[in-house]
Amino acid sequence: MTAQDYQLAWVVYTIAGIILALLCWRVLQRYLWRELAYFIECILLALMFTPWFVMDDPTQRVMAPAIIVFALDTLMIDPKAGARALTPLAMALFVAVVVAILLSVIYRYRRHKQLAVVASDDEG
Repeated sequence: MTAQDYQLAWVVYTIAGIILALLCWRVLQRYLWRELAYFIECILLALMFTPWFVMDDPTQRVMAPAIIVFALDTLMIDPKAGARALTPLAMALFVAVVVAILLSVIYRYRRHKQLAVVASDDEG
């Protein structure tokens, strides 16, 4: 695989991931509580877009999605070999949970503020 093929693969993967994320957001936003939709969407984005190195070799700096590296290393090499991709994936999932909590707090704050304005308009 040449460098140009590698870059093209990442572009196609990124575009497909963005389209999938947008479609999932529309469905989640419509059918679930907003806070739960934020949580699931952040987890989805972390799983799809966290990169990690394909090989341990420092001369090769080829990256792939960490979930794919984890799955293939676990299946093809050794169950312990997949653990090297779990570190960045776990950190990305932690950040995703923190972002989801922040988004939920902001949403609730804005919603509370909006309801207070509506209630004050009804009184006056």
